[in-house]
Amino acid sequence: MNPKELFGLFLRAVGVLGIIFIVRHALLYGPAFTTCPVFLIIKWLIGASVGLYLIRGASGLVKFAFPEKPGSPAQQPKH
Repeated sequence: MNPKELFGLFLRAVGVLGIIFIVRHALLYGPAFTTCPVFLIIKWLIGASVGLYLIRGASGLVKFAFPEKPGSPAQQPKH
């Protein structure tokens, strides 16, 4: 595996762990909080969205971390 693929795999693993944390946090500690339930729901939705983005591969982060080189085959027009 090249570094780009390893980075993508790492991001997916972080996404899975993040989703597990959010679900666990919501199920175990949700009813015990005295803060506004709307705030908690928004916080969990944002966290779940970020986790799902990471699970899907986070293409924006991978492209930022590993930009395509100007002469690479990925940018060559296909005939």
